[in-house]
Amino acid sequence: LNDAVTYYERHLPKKISKKFNIRPDVLCECAKILAPIKITSSKRDIIQTFYMKFAKDLYRWDLAQYFTPPTVTDFIIDMLNPQFGEHLKDPACGSADFLVAAFHKGRSIDKNYADCLWGSDNSMNAVQAAVLNMLLNGDGKTNIKKEDSLENVNNSLDSYKIMVCNPPFGVKIVEKRAEILNRFDLGKLWEKDSKGDIVKTDKIVKSQETGLLFAELCVKQTSPKGRIAIIVPNGYLGNRSENYVFFREWLLRHCKIASICSFPRFTFKTSGADVSASVLFLEKRTELLKRSTDSEEYFFHVGMIERVGWDLGNKVAAPVFKRNEDDGSYLISPDTGEQLIDSDFSSILTDFRNSLSADEMDWITEGITSKVCSAEGWSVSIKNVLDDDLKTLDPKRYCEKYVSLVDAIKQESHFYLTDALEIISQGINSLGERIKKEDSKVYKYIEIQDIGYGDYKYTEMKGWELPSRAKHHVEPGDIYLGSVWGSVTKWFMADSRLEDAIVTNGCYRLRPLSGESDKLIDIVAFLCTEAYAVQMRALARGSDGLAEVHETDLSKIVVPIVTDKKLRIEIKEYLNSLLDGRQTLSSAVQLWQSNNAISLPKVSKRHHHAVLV
Repeated sequence: LNDAVTYYERHLPKKISKKFNIRPDVLCECAKILAPIKITSSKRDIIQTFYMKFAKDLYRWDLAQYFTPPTVTDFIIDMLNPQFGEHLKDPACGSADFLVAAFHKGRSIDKNYADCLWGSDNSMNAVQAAVLNMLLNGDGKTNIKKEDSLENVNNSLDSYKIMVCNPPFGVKIVEKRAEILNRFDLGKLWEKDSKGDIVKTDKIVKSQETGLLFAELCVKQTSPKGRIAIIVPNGYLGNRSENYVFFREWLLRHCKIASICSFPRFTFKTSGADVSASVLFLEKRTELLKRSTDSEEYFFHVGMIERVGWDLGNKVAAPVFKRNEDDGSYLISPDTGEQLIDSDFSSILTDFRNSLSADEMDWITEGITSKVCSAEGWSVSIKNVLDDDLKTLDPKRYCEKYVSLVDAIKQESHFYLTDALEIISQGINSLGERIKKEDSKVYKYIEIQDIGYGDYKYTEMKGWELPSRAKHHVEPGDIYLGSVWGSVTKWFMADSRLEDAIVTNGCYRLRPLSGESDKLIDIVAFLCTEAYAVQMRALARGSDGLAEVHETDLSKIVVPIVTDKKLRIEIKEYLNSLLDGRQTLSSAVQLWQSNNAISLPKVSKRHHHAVLV
């Protein structure tokens, strides 16, 4: 016991007792069980299970708040493709999950790769958890220390070939210390000058999200041409707020985008993060751009991860294995003899290495002897981002599923949604007149959960009972579309029965433009399809289930025209029924699609409600 304590106490931050409060005979029995097992030589999943249990019972730590699932960390490290002698750092290392993944990969090319791994965290509990994790996985070096990485941002400028980070993020997790904020570009106030260029001022902001500061830290501490992987909420990549627009502008000036890979919602639910997030893979520029639009054209990869290898609805993160589609039997790996994890990580990695992005950046395929497949991976031009005033980087907008769908619809007769419909603001009628609710009047109130595929129900409430979100005053002929990511399939058309009705502000209210009523035939049929839902989900901006389609993005919705004259007559009958309040289109459209009467690209439905597009 003394020998073991002497060896391990050099690494573990917390002092180890040299006494066991246990009877000798019980200790002997425990030793008989444990002695034949060399934990550090076990498989990683066994080490992980032992580590989570051991740390929780020994130190009373709740490791979930620091934990990043191994399938995620392995994927990100594989994408970064560390090479011999390349130093890698995680400045918010938590329980060192990224470092463990890098250690196992790096050890295959350099037995001393532990010397190249560095980690820091400002939580002593996290550091203790990280050191223990690295020790159990066979690292006797543990270059991990307790450190305020943000405070020491300037101590290691341009020092590491690879930076990887899953920082604490959220609008409530902020840095307020002026002396720290002063060390960051994103700790200063940014604004647009008279020419419309985004410029940094000398003014220090009152607070800044730590997630944004960690992104800047990773860029600053990476050496030129080095690479970065950082997990960020999708709000950072798509929100219209100036703070995020300025962040994206700053990022594009300092880095080239190699890949953006999205995760479905609840991927990080074990750590309490109920947001949709993506991982940015970046290459640091050798020269800073004056403005992002000065960039050369290049292509970046986009991957949409749908299956992560565990049950997204389960906080325990129970694994999900691949099964035979015919009989449901589990598939077994011919190499290991074990069940295959059902995840998209391997295919996304292959796609990345076969994309045009790999032609731009040598490190993506360095050391990879041959391409795994001949198919070209999905990538898009950076011009799509640079031509957007908001510099949107949300991967949903650039993913193959969405882009290919829109391109296919555009190959046939089509129009844009707002070419036929106008958006009516809240609290006014179709003539633009302001309407005031009457406290004693009985209204038919329609909440978002009351809306289906072209149908609705309502609750009668007096004006004073209506919630504050009751905003839209209904007129017959209105079309209401769910505006939030989780409700984009919801829509209905107001009929003559809805006198004195009010609809929640979780919808957009639209009405046909003058002379465009014939296009309602195409619109109401289209609203019943997955092709519509995919476009709406892809255009939603935000980090969680409340991500919303902005009204300016409704103009990007492409509607296919129904060209079959007989079918148009049939749909017209359903449209008239809708206006009379008699029936819905959903079942009929599904039948028409299955019979190929409506010509639309085949779009696969989401296998889980957490999938983003």
